[in-house]
Amino acid sequence: MLDKVARLADQFPSLTSFYTDITEEPLIAGQFLVYSGPTVLLLMDGKEVYRGSQFIDLEELEYNIKRLLKLSER
Repeated sequence: MLDKVARLADQFPSLTSFYTDITEEPLIAGQFLVYSGPTVLLLMDGKEVYRGSQFIDLEELEYNIKRLLKLSER
């Protein structure tokens, strides 16, 4: 799943993305209330606007990325 999400994120150069292993970074997991993986979060202006966990729908994720990028252009 990581590879698929990374390829999708690479299609959007203005999108900043990063990966972290929650078992190695429990403070990050706690800050974002992530208790299972894989989990994808989209943040805009420091606020969570999308969360997908375990069975991530890549089409839905792509739709939400495009929607948020359009909003950020305004």
